[in-house]
Amino acid sequence: MFKSDDMDLNTISREAARLGLQLIALLVAYGLAASTGLHQFTAPETEGMNTLIVMVGSVYAVILAFVIYVIWGQFTEVENCVMRECNSLGDLLRFSDFVPADFGRSIRKDVEVYAQQVFKHEWQALGDGRKDKRADELFAQLMETVITGAQSASPGDLAQGQLMDIARKVGERRAERITKSLTRIPPTMFWFVNMIAAALILLVFAYPFHHTGAGMIFLGMVAVLLLLANFVMRDMDNPISGAWNVTPKPFSDLRM
Repeated sequence: MFKSDDMDLNTISREAARLGLQLIALLVAYGLAASTGLHQFTAPETEGMNTLIVMVGSVYAVILAFVIYVIWGQFTEVENCVMRECNSLGDLLRFSDFVPADFGRSIRKDVEVYAQQVFKHEWQALGDGRKDKRADELFAQLMETVITGAQSASPGDLAQGQLMDIARKVGERRAERITKSLTRIPPTMFWFVNMIAAALILLVFAYPFHHTGAGMIFLGMVAVLLLLANFVMRDMDNPISGAWNVTPKPFSDLRM
């Protein structure tokens, strides 16, 4: 299970309605096709269609497993990047207590403003596949505050030297989080998976079941599974937005 599993019920409701409409349309088309004699035409090819269904289903299973594995890795990596960045920002806040009061207050203020921007605005921007310019500006301001204060410290000041090291880690982890959040599976891979799924549905659609009712049940089961698999791929490919997504709550906690 995800450590951070924000659930968007509106997205789930929309996808459920979409799946239901697609399934109804497919079953209506199946009923019409059965009445036109399609299955009498394909009945002599039952053995060949059995082989094709097994082959296409096997290829689909392998490709789907690979895609889900890659997407799952990206999803969890974004979650880990969020935690690493927020942990470093927390370290920055803790070490700000050991520097001159004005310098420490400036750090705490800049961290709070930056975290608020990420939580309220940058998160949505990343979900839409774009960067947030204001968050970049506020992060640059935070880094400038730390660097300027550290450079004005007396030689050998360990606390301010440590702040510089933490600021460097924060910068690296922010860059990593942004990159991972904007990474998506290439569209070609999605098209390929969906083409195999469509071929599998077509084969089951044309398969000459002895009873139309049984055919509709089996076709419906296959269609639901394939449509759900498509939804999972699309949803998890965007770890920021969707039915299940990585939560920005760690940034919210920094503002408390």
